[in-house]
Amino acid sequence: MKLQRALTLILLILLASCATLNEDECITADWQAIGYEDGANGLPDSRIGAHREACAKHGITPSLSNYRDGHKEGLISFCTPRNGFNRARNGYQYKGICPPLLEPNFLDGYEAGREIYQAESNVSELEKQQSNNEAEQQNIEQLLQEKEAILFARGTSETRRRAIYEEIAQLKKRQGALEQQRDNTIRNLTDADAWLKELRNRYSYY
Repeated sequence: MKLQRALTLILLILLASCATLNEDECITADWQAIGYEDGANGLPDSRIGAHREACAKHGITPSLSNYRDGHKEGLISFCTPRNGFNRARNGYQYKGICPPLLEPNFLDGYEAGREIYQAESNVSELEKQQSNNEAEQQNIEQLLQEKEAILFARGTSETRRRAIYEEIAQLKKRQGALEQQRDNTIRNLTDADAWLKELRNRYSYY
């Protein structure tokens, strides 16, 4: 699911930024169909500027009226509550492209999906914190074992022993702080999981 959201975001970025059409596509372009596709993908009608730039290299000018007609039809497909919900769950940032008559219903779905997206992001961040905490605690355990081995080694000088005692004290202090952080993270993660479950149930009709 996380990979799917990432791929969707990358695809949208590429659609919005890359060169749009090659020479053959410019020559055979159905500008109404291209406008529809852009609208259905949630791209603004200013997208035609990129098409114009791409086709100008080949001496071809897009049909603005056909493109806009298709784009309006595409927005009808895009600006639905379910699509708003699904797009928001994948991290889509709405840019206000839906027409006034369609926007309220689209935003109902979008806001619901946005709530779930943010809740999922919060759970992921807390899981990352928990994983990092565990990794650091394991590292401290290893360091403590190594320093205690040196501490009790026969050839360790008294000066070195005093330094190691201080190092061990600092490591155990950090260990205590990590244990407190771990407990807080576990509590927060439990709450975040419960909230995410509630949101998924609340918006299950999408």
